Amino acid sequence: MVRRAITRVAQEYSTDRDGFPFSDWMKGLGDVRAQAKIVKAVAQMEAGNFGDHKAIKNGGGLYERRIHYGPGYRIYYLVEGSQLIILFAGSSKSDQMSTIQKALDYLNDYKRRKRSS
Repeated sequence: MVRRAITRVAQEYSTDRDGFPFSDWMKGLGDVRAQAKIVKAVAQMEAGNFGDHKAIKNGGGLYERRIHYGPGYRIYYLVEGSQLIILFAGSSKSDQMSTIQKALDYLNDYKRRKRSS
């Protein structure tokens, strides 16, 4: 029996003012190699390989993907249904706690706007 991998699509969360926190974070990284590793990690997630990840405690579905490079990068995301990944934010290990709180705020805003649409 051949099992087909589920292909997902990564979509970036946008704020109600058309801000893109994940892209803003990526653009602010000075390390091109780190950017490439993060892009590769997102592509792997789209292919169903979530790598080193964990659910955020009391996170309402928020997950953290860990990338073991440089200062230890993190991607915060939600798996929406079987085909969509919502990217909320990214950080290095040193900014982890404050970024988790921001990602939770973005997640709550995303869910609120989805309910009202």
